[in-house]
Amino acid sequence: MSEREMFSVPVPSAKGWGLRWTWRSTGELASMPPLGQLPPKKRSVFAVAAAVLDGRPLAVSASSDGLLRLWDLATDQQIGSPLTGHTDAVHGLATATLDGRPVAVSAGNDKSARVWDLTTGRQIGSPFTAHAAIVRGVTTTRLHGRPAAVTGGFDGAVRVWDLATGEQLAEPFTGHEYMVTKVATAELDGRTVVVSSGSLGKIRLSDLATGEQLGEPFTAHKDTVSTLATTMLQGRPVAVTGGHYDGTVRVWDLATRQPIGEPWTGHERGLDGVAFATLDGRPVALTAGVDRTVRLWDLSTGKQLHVFTGHTDFVWSVDITMLDGRPVAVTGSSDGTLRTWDLRFGLEAEELAAGHRRTVLAVTTAVVDGNPVVVAGGDDHSVRLWGLASGRPFGQPLMGHDGPVRALATTIVGDRAVAVTGSDDRTVRLWDLAAGRELGAPLTGHTAPVCSVATASPAGQPLIVTAGADKTVRVWNPATGEQIGAPGVSHRRWVRAVDTAVIDGTPVSVAGSFHGAIRVRELATNRQIHTSSPGRHGPPVQQLATTVVGGQPVVLTTSEDWRREEDVPVRLWEVTTGRHLGRLPAVNVQVLTAASVHGHPVAVTASGPMVEIWDLTTRRRIGSRLHFPDAVTAVAVDEAGHIVVGFRSGLAVFTAPGAVLREAGEFTDAGGVAPVARRRRARG
Repeated sequence: MSEREMFSVPVPSAKGWGLRWTWRSTGELASMPPLGQLPPKKRSVFAVAAAVLDGRPLAVSASSDGLLRLWDLATDQQIGSPLTGHTDAVHGLATATLDGRPVAVSAGNDKSARVWDLTTGRQIGSPFTAHAAIVRGVTTTRLHGRPAAVTGGFDGAVRVWDLATGEQLAEPFTGHEYMVTKVATAELDGRTVVVSSGSLGKIRLSDLATGEQLGEPFTAHKDTVSTLATTMLQGRPVAVTGGHYDGTVRVWDLATRQPIGEPWTGHERGLDGVAFATLDGRPVALTAGVDRTVRLWDLSTGKQLHVFTGHTDFVWSVDITMLDGRPVAVTGSSDGTLRTWDLRFGLEAEELAAGHRRTVLAVTTAVVDGNPVVVAGGDDHSVRLWGLASGRPFGQPLMGHDGPVRALATTIVGDRAVAVTGSDDRTVRLWDLAAGRELGAPLTGHTAPVCSVATASPAGQPLIVTAGADKTVRVWNPATGEQIGAPGVSHRRWVRAVDTAVIDGTPVSVAGSFHGAIRVRELATNRQIHTSSPGRHGPPVQQLATTVVGGQPVVLTTSEDWRREEDVPVRLWEVTTGRHLGRLPAVNVQVLTAASVHGHPVAVTASGPMVEIWDLTTRRRIGSRLHFPDAVTAVAVDEAGHIVVGFRSGLAVFTAPGAVLREAGEFTDAGGVAPVARRRRARG
């Protein structure tokens, strides 16, 4: 390309979930799931470039094994087989359009540059082999109306090629004393110029058509220029450069050869990639460094706006494209992965000090004296509250449990908002959230850790349901602290999950058993009234959640099936009959919850570090996936559509833009019936 285009970004993004606040660095939460993991010993991804194929955004990667790979950014899947031809590592990559087809141009350590048809995956013509040494720099442009490639090699030469014929269009541009590291093009005074960088920190400008050197070279860095790209800034052509050792970024006015502003500092070591975009009308640059970070800068002021972290080794390359209407960066690293990053993600979110000192095990929401709050239970034995909107601590930590708080739900007792917690200490405790104190004596009876808690309020009478590792399901009257009926002891082993529902006007509890059965009990008596089972020896029910779909109560379940190697799905069952209704396309889910958002049934699932939100009417994912730096341990969703996620010692709250809610079926009040229970905890 004659100059790197800046992607103009619409606001807000069409399908992204907005980060409201988090305890962790927002840069850790901007990464989407890695696109791929290369085989061991062939793992460094040295170059990435964005393209569009049949209307789909894709990334092209080049790596230390000499192979190019294509990735569908919408599905996170590799497209076809790797493109073979290079016999050594590939460090340079650019994309263009040739005769209406997307193509990639690669530059390798085997001294060649090659052109690839991205539609067929085949090499176009013969490789460019005029360089006498490694080729690292490559860009694409147009010369005399024809698509061309510019390459720079360690032989100190810059060469220009006709992309269609492979013909070298002029004598090589010389002048660099040693190797050429990067090449780019720009429009200067009405003509296209080649901007090239060398190992001695020099930048040279040459006329693309004639090869004539324009003026004297200037020194951009004291050492090797390891990254170089060009763009327009306030109507002026500029070059952005990075030093291999000094770790600084500099912006240069190409007309005057003078620096614009002071060097940008932030990267701890050298950097190897730069790309450009426009966010909210503001030009920005994105840099990739060997310090494992990707950094976002205001191109006009040099102010660092964001630091994206997630790669575990050197980041070699970065490019920017649009995905589902939002700007994303694609990066390649020596950790063997490609990652995509939502550039707008977290820019306006607030980073707060951590609350729990250890893992967050359970989360839910409540309204306390008119204030929406997040309630979380942790491995540090505490229960803590934060303002849902602000993320600020709400009151003091609630202490009293002698073990990790694994189960959590909220209800109303009298006119007080109450949290109900279950712990490894075998007790169930009630907490007055407004007063910040325990309400009455602990509820005792379980003889092993309490695994799950749910609440319901039939006819305005609050009830608590608990399930534990002692194989029992118990129902409690929170007003008196007494158990209702005898404990349900029909389960042969632990009961990990319980929720509540209504069948034909009768409030019930729904629990999953070790042998795969779903057991339904009447809340008023704790008497079992229905059992559905996938078979005599079904897989253990690991997670369970209830909601209403199409006017019928349904239960979602996940299983822990160690006897089967294939992915385990989330299944939907009709609570009344036990009939299997189908499955969600989410697999290996460790954390699960469901709720009614503005009357529309929604599920939230977590698999490892990834969270997905589902429309239960269509069984399609709502918006984009959310990816976290650690395994997700707890999730919750409130009636307004706030998503609360606990991941190890981190906590984050997300909101959905209107476009996401409209995508899920308008979310009108006519879509379903709100559940009778305040959402019980959801954790792994």
